[in-house]
Amino acid sequence: MRWWYWENDVTSVTRKLFEPESVAVIGASSTPGKPGNVLLKNIRDNGFPGKVYGVNPRGGEIEGYPIFKSIDELPDGIDQAIITLPAQYNPDTVRACGAKGIEMLVLAASGFAEVDHVGGELQNDLAAAIAESNVRVLGPNTTGHVSMPADFTSSFFALGQVPKGRISYITQTGNFSGISLRHIMSAENYGVARVAGLGNKIDIDESEILEYLGDDNETAAILLYLENIKHPNRFLEVARKVTRKKPVILLKGGSSDAGAAAALAHTASLASDDRILDGALAQAGVTRIYKYSHLFQVAKALAVMPVPAGNRVSFLSPSGAFTVCMTDFSRSQGLEVPQIAEKTRKRLQSMAPS
Repeated sequence: MRWWYWENDVTSVTRKLFEPESVAVIGASSTPGKPGNVLLKNIRDNGFPGKVYGVNPRGGEIEGYPIFKSIDELPDGIDQAIITLPAQYNPDTVRACGAKGIEMLVLAASGFAEVDHVGGELQNDLAAAIAESNVRVLGPNTTGHVSMPADFTSSFFALGQVPKGRISYITQTGNFSGISLRHIMSAENYGVARVAGLGNKIDIDESEILEYLGDDNETAAILLYLENIKHPNRFLEVARKVTRKKPVILLKGGSSDAGAAAALAHTASLASDDRILDGALAQAGVTRIYKYSHLFQVAKALAVMPVPAGNRVSFLSPSGAFTVCMTDFSRSQGLEVPQIAEKTRKRLQSMAPS
């Protein structure tokens, strides 16, 4: 991560990621099911109003979009390129995009440091290409990102039209813009604003996205899944500012020894000390969760209700046992369960059978 971007160019960088006006799909394909074909269909299905170009040596047209035979032949001024080529072609493709003046890239390929030492060497080559080319990169090892206020996605996972909402996600798993988003659409039935799958986060990381979402009027709540925090001091600095305006909820993977080993295999991440993390997150106002399913359940609650103004709760239930158990649980979590006001009791009684 180039630190000067945080001070000078965050708005420009994130605009081209989340609010592009023109995009190029490098590795566009006419073969159904291939990433370069599914991606074009996703862009079309979500009604992206900007200009879309593809790159494939055959040229022609795919899914109604013009296809160019090389990156050099693309029009000038393209905001973003999504690269769906195999890992070994990524460094040279990054250099070609940089030479063309495309500053924002999304790299879909896996096969880098998360795999083995050979992949690690390839990732080092990729990092060098990024630095040489003066580009910004989301990924690699990601199914991309979603920006529904812009009617746009870079995901190559078959999604169809993504429902719009006010919940945004930052996830250190590339597949959140795939399987997990599909689960939200089919089983949870709430919409999203922005979703960023960081993957191996070779360049753009959680702090930069969090800062953008903190100022994003389309985002009401932010949920994160992280296996490590790339720049902890910067992350906590940003989080302190963002949590004053909207809820920030974090699921941290790799908190156990076995989980840390799995995180290393997943996105080449080294997990940090969990006890230190707990204290730091609490000071920054970040709420921590501990189950993957809560990434959806908490989001669903925030999607349909405003953030509570205090810690008082009440229950309406067909069974007294339910309210007893909920009262015990709420008090164990530091929540208050006040007595219902008499006028409220009478109103409820008037609606209930004798």
